[in-house]
Amino acid sequence: MNWNATNVNDDLLVKYLLNEATITEQQQVENWISLDPANQKYYNDFKLIIEKSELTDADEKDYDALDRLNQRMEKEGLIAKPKSWFTWTRTIAAILIVSVSGWLGYTLLNQGKSLITIQTTTATLKQELPDGSIVTLNKNSQLSANFSGKTRAIELKGEAFFKVEPDQSKPFIIKVNKITVKVVGTSFNIKSRNNHTIVVVETGIVKVSKSNQHIELHKGEKIEIDDQDKQLSKQPNNSKLYNYYYSNEIVCNQTRLDELVPILNEKFNVKITITKPTLLELPINTTFKQETLNQILDIIAKTHALQVVYAGNQILLK
Repeated sequence: MNWNATNVNDDLLVKYLLNEATITEQQQVENWISLDPANQKYYNDFKLIIEKSELTDADEKDYDALDRLNQRMEKEGLIAKPKSWFTWTRTIAAILIVSVSGWLGYTLLNQGKSLITIQTTTATLKQELPDGSIVTLNKNSQLSANFSGKTRAIELKGEAFFKVEPDQSKPFIIKVNKITVKVVGTSFNIKSRNNHTIVVVETGIVKVSKSNQHIELHKGEKIEIDDQDKQLSKQPNNSKLYNYYYSNEIVCNQTRLDELVPILNEKFNVKITITKPTLLELPINTTFKQETLNQILDIIAKTHALQVVYAGNQILLK
């Protein structure tokens, strides 16, 4: 394994996996990965350890967590190059931050487990709620739940995918912006950014309300609502882009370039700009799984004979 060719170390890998690396650093890591199959294996093992390392006991001491994570990494054989204890400690601490960035925002309040607040920053978080429902919270999102009354009341900021446990006697009600979403048992996604809310139903039926307006969404339907909208209107949903953050796949099926780019910006924490109006509707037909940002952009560029230009903190598609 070649560590010196591009000055890649564990700290930089952590930044890369957190989507906090600069564009130059991202290229540096990706060049290093492609340089040697051993580098690719090290990266895959490193990423796997991060994904597996979840703290399940909120009262566990940080030192115990670090020790357990260190032992786990050694067991997995993630010790390909010699390290001092100081370097390992820094790396493990960084990985621990990745693993629990959502967990640190998870708080069980006083009344048993009926009141919950979950907050994420740099990572997504999958969490079971007290009723058995499952929520996957995207990055930079917050959820508050109160299940102590006659309803399962949720307040959401940001984006989350819900798989709701059926309970007709206790409806599941989500408030986001000025919108109310009511369900009994179903799965659906809600995204709310900059006063724009999108609800996509995967299974079951969802009732969306705003002021005195009500509308029902069924499987395969969606609704988009701005704060100033007075009428509610649903439409078919033919895209799976919305589920990229919990499916770990970006599914493109005749997907317009101007629909894909915002997802890439969000996923990789970058700023990609399409420079010509004639490029906006270019179709993309593929599924991205483990590809890096550079690999995805390379595929797009080769598909439509585009030029990818790195200009400071921007990526231009020409």
